[in-house]
Amino acid sequence: MAITQLKAKQIQPDLSYISELRNKTNNSISLASEKSEHLLMWQPRLASALALLCPPQRVCYSPRFMLLKAPESELFFDLLRQAIKSDLSSPSLGYSYFFSESKITLTNAKSKQDNFAAQDNCLFASSVDSEKLLGCVRQPENSPIKLQAGLVHRANGGILILGLRSLLSQPLLWSKLKQMVIKQEFEWVSADESHPLPLSIPPMPLDLRIILVGDRLSLAELQDLEPEFYSTSIYTEFENELPVKSPEQIEHWINYLKFIANKQQLPNIDTLAFAKIYKEATRYTGDQHYLPLSVDWINSLLVNATHFMQNSLIDESAITSAIKQKSWHEDYLKERLLDEIFSHQIMINTKDQVVGQINGLSVIEYPGYPKVIGEPTRLSCLLHFGDGELIDIERKTELAGNIHSKGMMIMQAFIMSEFAFNHQLPFSTSLVFEQSYSEIDGDSASLAGLCAIISALSQQPIDQQLAVTGSVDQFGHVQSIGGVNEKIEGFFTVCKHQGLTGQQGVIIPATNQRHLSLSDEMIEAIEQEKFSVWTVEHIADALYLLTGIPYKDKSGINLYQLIHARMQSLLLQDKKQDSWLSKWQKYCKK
Repeated sequence: MAITQLKAKQIQPDLSYISELRNKTNNSISLASEKSEHLLMWQPRLASALALLCPPQRVCYSPRFMLLKAPESELFFDLLRQAIKSDLSSPSLGYSYFFSESKITLTNAKSKQDNFAAQDNCLFASSVDSEKLLGCVRQPENSPIKLQAGLVHRANGGILILGLRSLLSQPLLWSKLKQMVIKQEFEWVSADESHPLPLSIPPMPLDLRIILVGDRLSLAELQDLEPEFYSTSIYTEFENELPVKSPEQIEHWINYLKFIANKQQLPNIDTLAFAKIYKEATRYTGDQHYLPLSVDWINSLLVNATHFMQNSLIDESAITSAIKQKSWHEDYLKERLLDEIFSHQIMINTKDQVVGQINGLSVIEYPGYPKVIGEPTRLSCLLHFGDGELIDIERKTELAGNIHSKGMMIMQAFIMSEFAFNHQLPFSTSLVFEQSYSEIDGDSASLAGLCAIISALSQQPIDQQLAVTGSVDQFGHVQSIGGVNEKIEGFFTVCKHQGLTGQQGVIIPATNQRHLSLSDEMIEAIEQEKFSVWTVEHIADALYLLTGIPYKDKSGINLYQLIHARMQSLLLQDKKQDSWLSKWQKYCKK
C-alpha cells in the first residue's frame, strides 16, 4: 500500500529556503541596482519577443503587431511601458500641420510643442475610443478648422500598448488602426459620412508598433475574427508564475517583490515578512513549486499591509493582519453556507460509521464571488436487484455536468471489470449527492463515490470521521483534483464545530501533496494530532483507511472476497428462482 500520513511540515511550502537566504546574507536579501531594474528581467519570453518587434535597426518587413496574453491592468501597462522605454531610443520629432485660410500643409515638427509632434517613444491605454486613439477634426461654428492629435500621433515612431478588449468592442476602429499601421500612413476621415471634410488634409507618415494585450478569451475572439492575423504577428505570453527549484530562484522572486514595492513607492519589506508572503503566494498559485508574478496581486497584498504597519517597514505582523482582514471581508457568504451545516440544515456526520455513506469534498463557485468555497458533501449508495446498472441520480434529474457523468462511467467500468468478468452483475446501485439542489460538475468525487459503492456491496461501514477527494481512472488509480486547500479546510471547520476527536482527517491524492498550503490553525491541529491528512495512490489505499479492511489480501479477509461471496449468494438465489419458475411454466403447459 502507498498510504502516507502527512506531517505538519508537509502540508505547507518548505520555508527553509527563506531561512537559508537570510543566514547566507546576514539577515538581508540582496537586491539588484534600482537603475537596472525593469519588468523584463523576470519575463525572458516577453523580452525576446520585444527584441523582434523593435530590432536595433528597423527594416520595412519587420513585424508591426505583437499579441501579448497578459492582464489588462493599468499597473501592468505602466510597468511594461517603463521596461520598453528603457531599451528604445528617442523617437523623431514627428510632424506638424500648418493652417492657412484655405489650405492645410504638413511639415516636419521642430519641437515637441508643435501640434502633432511625437510626445513619447511608448504610450499605453487600456481603453480607447476613436477620438482618443485616432484624434479628430473639429470645426466650431464660424471658427477655423482644428485638428486634435490622438495616441497614434503622440506615439508616432515608437510603440503603442493597447487593451484588446476595448478594441474588439469597436471592430471598425480596430480595422482602421490596422490598415493605417500596415500602410504606414495616417489618413484623416470625417466622423460623419454625410458631412465630408471641409478641407483636404494631407496624410501623415506613420511608423508605429502595436502591442495588443488581452486575456485568453479576448485573444480567442480576435482569432475567430481574423485568423490570418496570427500568422503575421508576434505572439507571446506574460508568465504568471515563476518555477522554484533552488534558493536562487526564490531570491530572484524576492527581488521582484522589492521591485514592485519600489515602483509603487511603498515602504521597504522587512526580511522576516518574506516567509509569510511566500506561504500566501504558494496558496495563491495552488502549487508549492510556483510563485506568482501577478503585479496586481503582489501590489494589493503590500498595499493592504501598509495599513497595519507598526513602524516604517512592512513586517510579518502587517502581512498577517492584511491577509486576515481580506479574508474577513470576503468570507460572509462562506460563513452563511457553513452555518447551514452547523445548524443541521445540511447533514454532515463526522463521528459514526455508516454502510454506503461517505463524506466527499467539493468546492463551490459563485458568479461575482472572488473565492471558491470548500464544503463537505454527503454521498450515499443503495443496492437493489437489477442488471448491473449504476444509477446516477444527479444525471437522471439533469443536475450533472458532462465531466461528472464521465466520472460516473469510469466508476461503473471499474466495478464491471472487477466483479462482472464472467457473469452479469445481479444487482444495480444508486448513487446520489445528498441535499444537492443545483447542478454539479467535475470528477473529484469519483473516488468517494466508488468507495461508497464498494462499502454498499461489501456491507462494511465507512468511518465518517474521514472525508475523501480525488478522481480515479478505470484501473482504480487516484488522480489529482483542484481546490485541495479549500476542501480540506472546509471539512476541518465542520469537524472543529462538531468536536475534534483526534481520529478525523481527509484523504487526498498523493499527487496533490505539492499543492498544499494550509492555514496556521490546521498546521497547529496536525502538530497536536487532532486532525490528519492522508495521501493515497490507489482506491485500495483509501478503502483500507475508510473501513479498516484491505481491499485485496491473500492472508485474511478482504473486501473483494466479501463482495464476491455476496454476489455468489445472490446469483445462487436467482438461479433457484429461475429453476422454480421454469418448472412451473412446464407444469402449466401440460
